[in-house]
Amino acid sequence: MQVSEIISSVLKNGVRKYKFKNSKVRPFNQQPEGNKGAVFGFRSKENMITSRGVVLTSEEALAENEDCFTHWTPNVYSYGTYADDGRTIVKGHAEENLKQINTFVIDFDRLPGEKLDTQMILNAALDLELIPTLILKTPGGYQAYFILENAWYISSKNNYQSIEVAKRVSENLRKVFAETLPSVDLGCNHFGIARIPRTDNIAHFYPAMTKDMQQLIAWSMKYQSAATTQKPFLQLVPSASGEVQQIKEKWVDILIKNPEIIGKKGQLGRNNAFFTLALACYSSGKEQSECYDFLDELNEKLNRSMKDMEVKRIVKSAYSGRYRGANKDYVLNLLANWSAESLSEDQLFTQNRTAWYKHKKDRTERKRSHVHEWKVDILEYLEAQCYRYRPEIALTKTELQAAVKYQDKPIPKRSLDKAINELKAEGKIYVKVKAGRGGGLVVATRKALIRTVIVVNQHVKKAYKNAIRTFFEEAAILTKMIETPEKEKKIGLFGEQTNLWDTG
Repeated sequence: MQVSEIISSVLKNGVRKYKFKNSKVRPFNQQPEGNKGAVFGFRSKENMITSRGVVLTSEEALAENEDCFTHWTPNVYSYGTYADDGRTIVKGHAEENLKQINTFVIDFDRLPGEKLDTQMILNAALDLELIPTLILKTPGGYQAYFILENAWYISSKNNYQSIEVAKRVSENLRKVFAETLPSVDLGCNHFGIARIPRTDNIAHFYPAMTKDMQQLIAWSMKYQSAATTQKPFLQLVPSASGEVQQIKEKWVDILIKNPEIIGKKGQLGRNNAFFTLALACYSSGKEQSECYDFLDELNEKLNRSMKDMEVKRIVKSAYSGRYRGANKDYVLNLLANWSAESLSEDQLFTQNRTAWYKHKKDRTERKRSHVHEWKVDILEYLEAQCYRYRPEIALTKTELQAAVKYQDKPIPKRSLDKAINELKAEGKIYVKVKAGRGGGLVVATRKALIRTVIVVNQHVKKAYKNAIRTFFEEAAILTKMIETPEKEKKIGLFGEQTNLWDTG
């Protein structure tokens, strides 16, 4: 698909199709398009930061500048103008000037040393059933576009309530992805500047995966009600219930009130304090995004704050599943260094001792792996073997056992059987047993099946749908994604004009 067609699908007729003056492709009999909005383009990140850009009021102008811009505003503004006589500084891309919202954008910033690719984003999206319409590769990671079926028009009524509704949806989209991928940038502008689609940065485009705004609002409300609504951790209130809440202990209150924490050689410091507090959040049932908000606020209060990427790394580690909660010895050590108060243990730790956990040994330090670890290994192996146009793999159980290893040791047969049964029950893999000579297993992961459904050519999909049902009866529900009615085929900007030319 041409970049101009992707641009058009994002803009939702928010700007003119043809330039108001000096159009090179507008048909002679084209009726005036009337008043429409504007978007802004920037030729580099440096120009974007200083607002040195171009006001664009037509798809034709964007097409003429294909691959010239690095950033743009995918949501349309009522107008755009210049702030200087040289017409280099743009203005008008402010929230109160929004005309229509066309897309939500999530920015995934890869942390140093972190692995991040489009498949990881797609895997998270498949689990959440929130598949982006467009994924762009950026110098620092990726940006995912959730393009709406129809534009969400902004009204000034009720103090711009329509913007607040859309902002809540955007916020919740970011938070739910951040629970799986801590590389999500939670702080960037919701409806501001984003990377622009170019011929050199389009990682994936799923034109059928546009989003219905009303359904997104319903999802957002459901997600919001399910999440913990009380976020001001810095105002701690004793728990009225009998549940253990490490985050509500006195020692937490002491640590978060000390802005001097920094740390030095031989002393537990800032990183240890944040990690211990993150484990307290985790053991108290707080969402990962809430924990980040808590530590981010605390970080701003420190006299010498940490880099944001380091805070994200700490939260990710605390929520990795390797730990159950804060370690009492660490807490006492931290308080010895950073607390001026002299309190007894009974005053510091008011809850049941079962709230305290010893840190689990890392997998590398154990002779045996847990089943949940083998499950990850099995999925990683199957994902690597399941190809784009053939997501299922045929093999024997012995071959699977030999292929799935950790530190050159194959998975034990009993662990393999248990892991497969649990993965099947969770709906993460589909298995068909072939009996007799030459028999074995036919296995496909849920992610591989849906991924193939999305990317295969339209004429292949009907046959592929039947193949899924033949191999995996349980997976028939996945084929509903294929049965989405094909939308009216769009004609590119220049293709439309070509049809009008007299070539005889």
